Amino acid sequence: MSNPIQINNLSIAYGGYKVIQNFSLTVKEGETVLIKGASGCGKSTLLHAVCGLIPSIIKAETTGEVLLYNRNVQTLSIVDRAKEIGIVFQNPETQLFCDTVEDEIAFGLENVCTPKQEIGERIKEMLDLVNMEKYHLTSPRELSGGQKQRVVLASVLALYPRILLLDEAMSQLDQRGRESLTKHIVDLKKQGITMLLVDHDEQLESIATYCVSFD
Repeated sequence: MSNPIQINNLSIAYGGYKVIQNFSLTVKEGETVLIKGASGCGKSTLLHAVCGLIPSIIKAETTGEVLLYNRNVQTLSIVDRAKEIGIVFQNPETQLFCDTVEDEIAFGLENVCTPKQEIGERIKEMLDLVNMEKYHLTSPRELSGGQKQRVVLASVLALYPRILLLDEAMSQLDQRGRESLTKHIVDLKKQGITMLLVDHDEQLESIATYCVSFD
């Protein structure tokens, strides 16, 4: 069986400045891998490459390869990437566009042509998953930072990705928000979702399959 994530000798540079050099990593099915390292060492750049944003959207000089289930991420269509892998960024504001919470969850599903009835079912499922049912018609702009992060997580998970990337998703949350998101990560781990986490939160070390120092 092919691995969800296989990174082979990946190097990334911006304008000749090398951020990542000859990095390799294999993430097996259902593993939760925590990437640790100092700020600015390239951890977010790594996640952007894994989900295909680099170099197709974020321009950079790259060598090596990123494989998702033995397929080069750069050869996958945007729709196939969305179904295979989801990413939650540090700042939820960058991933919120719609007028209501349920519209946010529906947005990605509509873009991959999910049947209308199924969209309704997944909205209900995801609202329940992140405990946001009573906010379904609320504008995301009116929510707290932690609530916004939960909406983004619901929107990403609504596509049923097999791989989830969290890019310092804890950084803007208070203690209660971090505890809530940690619980969601544990639940997703139990469901067998493969996860690659970039974070400084020490709580995540105890739930990760293993940690990788990245510098």
